[in-house]
Amino acid sequence: MFKELHKFASQKFKASGDDVPIADWITEHTTLARKPFSFKRYPFQEQIANDMHPNLSVIKCSQIGLTEIQVRKFLAFLRRMNGVSGIFTLPTEDMAKRVYTTRMSPILRVDDVFNPPMLDKPVRRQDLIQVQDSWGYITPCIEGPATSIPADILFHDELDLSDEAMVGLFQSRLQNSEFKITQAFSTPTYLGYGVDKNFNLTDQFYYLVRCSKCNHHQFPRFEHDFIHIAGMSFEVDKLTDMTAEQITGLNLKDSYVKCAKCSSRLDLSDVSLREWVAKYPSKDQFRGYKVNPFSTDRISLEYIFQQLAKYKMQENEKGFHNTVLGEPYSPASAQIPEDCIRSAMTPHGRPITPDWDRAVFMGIDMGAICHISLVGEYTDGKDPWFLFKTCHVSQLSATISELQKEYNIVQACADRYPYTPEVDQLRENTNGMLMPISYRGNAIIAPRKDEADNLIYYDANRTFALDMVRTSIVNNIAVLGGYTSNKDVLVAHLRDMIREESPEKEPRWVKLNGNDHFFHSMAYALLARRVSEHLFLHNLGDSAMTLSIVGMDVGEQKNDPTNKFLGKGVRKYGFTG
Repeated sequence: MFKELHKFASQKFKASGDDVPIADWITEHTTLARKPFSFKRYPFQEQIANDMHPNLSVIKCSQIGLTEIQVRKFLAFLRRMNGVSGIFTLPTEDMAKRVYTTRMSPILRVDDVFNPPMLDKPVRRQDLIQVQDSWGYITPCIEGPATSIPADILFHDELDLSDEAMVGLFQSRLQNSEFKITQAFSTPTYLGYGVDKNFNLTDQFYYLVRCSKCNHHQFPRFEHDFIHIAGMSFEVDKLTDMTAEQITGLNLKDSYVKCAKCSSRLDLSDVSLREWVAKYPSKDQFRGYKVNPFSTDRISLEYIFQQLAKYKMQENEKGFHNTVLGEPYSPASAQIPEDCIRSAMTPHGRPITPDWDRAVFMGIDMGAICHISLVGEYTDGKDPWFLFKTCHVSQLSATISELQKEYNIVQACADRYPYTPEVDQLRENTNGMLMPISYRGNAIIAPRKDEADNLIYYDANRTFALDMVRTSIVNNIAVLGGYTSNKDVLVAHLRDMIREESPEKEPRWVKLNGNDHFFHSMAYALLARRVSEHLFLHNLGDSAMTLSIVGMDVGEQKNDPTNKFLGKGVRKYGFTG
């Protein structure tokens, strides 16, 4: 009994106290494969393990041991700070179960510090663990836990694969905590998205290596400046441009990581030559670390090039950048180039008033603030954009009426969700001139009717709709006018989505920061052309609505009771077949 009491008291004393660095605590109290845990294999991990900054983001490559560190930090916090609670999220339920089963459970089961004697058997489940008086929740990044579990600490693993809205919602769980700690670790996906966006706000710590020959400090990357390939007989602009066939012919046994200044071989294994250095030390409200395969000597160049060849054969270069290099991936083909957008813009940017008999199509991205785009009929090989403006949703109906007085708007489209009642009412008030759009299905557009066979909205393929906007700009078809003070906003919105292409999957446009409203309003305006054509050719809806759409009301708006514009033909109203 005395021995058990002594053991309990010793563990309690060792496990408490803020003066003991977490890294030291982890090495003293936890094991890996039943051997004392050590940072010797990956020395760069130690500073990250010790860092309990309340706003921390780590960009990492795969197979670098940082999930293991994150799990141990999480458990150490629960054990050392008794009576607290923490949430450990992963993108999916399967990932959460796997991390608990393979990473957390072995530590909790084997290491005595988490199982002191003379205490009741703690709760240990895949979704909930008890460490003395502390509680840890292991959960997928979904709404339920994000609105029901109080916490002192949030750990987000694989942030970029998690729902961004849910990640934001989890912050409310820290509201009543004295600690309010959020730490996120992730392989990156795209520039300006997820962990890369967070990292850009931080002090940006890099694990530099000093050249033993010239004393130059650097952060090696997979680029020509840092990689010496013995006897390379061909040239490529970037190492990632190599084909699988070219890689198989390289002499990788004699290749090495070199100093960018003097080209000497860098010793990645000598800890005395390595240190973490902040690029922006004054930006200390947010802490960031970046880890790549050259942060350790355990990932060889031969392995990196082999992985490049494999990903090339799988047509998944993004996967190589994200997981092997730990770099975000945003090729020009996936994002609308800024120079294309700016070259399409008219010099002055003032609103343009087209000839009254030219058809105009409106697109509206719904929200508390609505974003409106107007485009004319396809003329002389161009998409003429007349106006980009915003208004509050409460003023949308009045704004549409004012624009109808100035432009010959023959069709408008707006997103049906989440403002469904408002958009449906606008459809009724405009006699079908405004048609709700639901991004759904594979058809370019598909009419949807109610039980009484009344047309109520259209389904549209989201990828195709956004592709139309991109194609128009990149192919130098778009002429962007009427943006006035929205110039930089328009550029930002058009570049805030990435076209993601994965093998054997349908391509999709992925949001970066959520500021993509004009991009969508332009897509809805181009869909309005398609809807107008579809209504005219298929005579959907009642005759009054169809005639209004193809132009009979133009004469009324022009005080022309003879409706002289009705017989001008399909081309006049933008119908291109």
